[in-house]
Amino acid sequence: KRGAGMEWHVDDVLYRPKQIEVVLTIDNTSDCCTMWKPHDRPITPNSNENNNQNENNNNQNNNHESREEYEVQSAQTTPNSALILEAGSVEHKVSPLKAGRRTILKMAFARENSVLLEGMEGRASHHDGKRRQTNTKRRSGKKKKKKGGGGGTKNK
Repeated sequence: KRGAGMEWHVDDVLYRPKQIEVVLTIDNTSDCCTMWKPHDRPITPNSNENNNQNENNNNQNNNHESREEYEVQSAQTTPNSALILEAGSVEHKVSPLKAGRRTILKMAFARENSVLLEGMEGRASHHDGKRRQTNTKRRSGKKKKKKGGGGGTKNK
């Protein structure tokens, strides 16, 4: 079964202070590769880009997006490994799955007394810690009797 992967993105900042995002790899026999652009490794722009630096800086300020490029790092995550990053910090992606299987657990940790940012209610609804109702039947808590006498041994 093929997976779509994830294109380049930065995790949304949902809280103040920013939440910590953790991706724990449970199992990975796939060919997926996780990539990120560490901000401490910018690629040096060429001379043509330097000539247009003032124009680019103006555009960057207007677009509120950085156009600076960074060296791409990559790794295949192994079982019991974790990627930990602060939301809104590092641009990252996962290549599409073509073979194997990848199982992860994604978590977000917000500090006690964190404030949910305005407009993020819909995006953070699964982070609020409240149990959601589902259509699945819940067990009533009553124990069913086992067939065949319970299977225990008696001492005589």
